[in-house]
Amino acid sequence: MTSASAEAVLNLENIARDIYERPDRASALARDAHVEYLLGGLRTLPTAFTSLDASRAWVVYWCVHGLALLGVDLRERDEALASDVVRFLRRCRSRRGERACFGFGGGPGQMPHIATTYAATCALVTIGTDEAREAIVGADLRAFLLSLKDSRTGGFRVHEGGESDTRGCYAALATAHLCGVLDEELTRGVSSFVASCQSYEGGIGGEPRGEAHGGYTFCGLAACALAGDIGALDLASLERWLANRQGEIEGGFNGRTNKLVDGCYSFWQGGCFPLLALANSHLLEQFIHQSRHVVTPEGSQIDPRDFAFNARPMGACAATLFTPAEFPSSIPAPAPFANGALQGWILDCCQSEQGAGGLRDKPGTGRDHYHTCYCLSGLSLAQHFGRCGVVEVVGPTESNALVKLEPLVNVVEHKYTAWMSRKH
Repeated sequence: MTSASAEAVLNLENIARDIYERPDRASALARDAHVEYLLGGLRTLPTAFTSLDASRAWVVYWCVHGLALLGVDLRERDEALASDVVRFLRRCRSRRGERACFGFGGGPGQMPHIATTYAATCALVTIGTDEAREAIVGADLRAFLLSLKDSRTGGFRVHEGGESDTRGCYAALATAHLCGVLDEELTRGVSSFVASCQSYEGGIGGEPRGEAHGGYTFCGLAACALAGDIGALDLASLERWLANRQGEIEGGFNGRTNKLVDGCYSFWQGGCFPLLALANSHLLEQFIHQSRHVVTPEGSQIDPRDFAFNARPMGACAATLFTPAEFPSSIPAPAPFANGALQGWILDCCQSEQGAGGLRDKPGTGRDHYHTCYCLSGLSLAQHFGRCGVVEVVGPTESNALVKLEPLVNVVEHKYTAWMSRKH
């Protein structure tokens, strides 16, 4: 670590310590202010957002998902706005080449990109109306995803002629899963590619021999989970690296070794822990391939009906890994990370001191829709996935309790379940 980096880390630790020691520390979520901020992001944006023109589908997802976490159903809150959002995302659909394979671009008239295709799909799943469902054509999306498959590495290019990385793997498989078109042709080689991106530290980089990074680590781990091969990774070293990313004083996560804690990694790093609970390979395969018998390590077959995982969210699967006999309700399983400290970081350090809407990466920086989305996602994780089967809310429950999310795809659980329970 350079002296400048060490000084920056120490400075942030001191700022966080001062905040936590304030006698008037409230640890309350400015819920109404965040709702208004996110609703504003779905309407007219100021000229400063011109630089995000290629990320407009992302802005939609960040706002729609953030609202859902806060308990706001957009179609119930403002049906006309929900319909406007769906129509906008339909305009972002774009044909790749002359074939009937459509992905979503970052905005109308832009080339399709695998990341904005994921963002648009998640936004449509969250809105959940018939109009939203009609905006997705699974066969066309599958053709688009296959057109970006890198047969040499097993990964996915993020756009035509673009790079192959772990982002592309995750976005492709998550989109296919939500659209009901995930199959062996899409998953082939993905886990091997991701495993080649795992660094000596234990985390995962974007490409082979790259530095371990929080965002890429979540994408790589989730991609392996979706491919049904989470065991391709060195899970022990991965879990060790993840545990060391949580700041001892700040309580939040950093994205890389010797870097500053940042609110967005509340999800990117925190979201890995529920997925690691799925390392039991036959349960994972049972969820992904619900119609097949699977074979346990002992050689016996398990009927899919025995676990009743039809349309159940991946996050709920983690709670079934241990039976009540192994973990009595009076002795909950220990938290895999300091979930209370993470909630404190988000509530006290990632909100404006003036109670304005929107969340930020750390004290002294500005708010934005990206950090608002992923800070809220991390807060939901910390409340619902800290300890197996236990919901723990720091601060006043009325203002702070968030809707439970499905960590595998980062969509709220009840929206995910409703979407997956209907035929595509």
